Amino acid sequence: AGSIEVDEDEVISVGDIFEHADALWEVTRIDGDASQPRDTLGASEIRAMWAVRRDRAVVRMTLTDGESSTPSSIECEPDRVFSCGEVLEVEGRKWRIRALHTGKGRTLRGSRTAGELRRMYLHPIGSSG
Repeated sequence: AGSIEVDEDEVISVGDIFEHADALWEVTRIDGDASQPRDTLGASEIRAMWAVRRDRAVVRMTLTDGESSTPSSIECEPDRVFSCGEVLEVEGRKWRIRALHTGKGRTLRGSRTAGELRRMYLHPIGSSG
């Protein structure tokens, strides 16, 4: 949580990109009075605003080894491509991407960019899992 300064007469819209703290951000939600979400509001009318970082992506991962699942994450460029079957080194171990999950569902084939991914599911190399 934090705040940014803008001109009082500036109009802010969902989808706007702005620079703050040496990073690029995209506005994802704007609330006016009574916490009602709006697509566009004048800066002086905004009570709360949410944004996600767009110059870096954090991809959540589930590392499954047998019955044990461990959460992890990787930070990378949003246009980095991950593919099912690809091998990654995580915490000193080699893991194979088994599935990629976007907001629209999970796939066991194909590739997606980090910016499209909600989560990756990985199994250790040499495991039958």
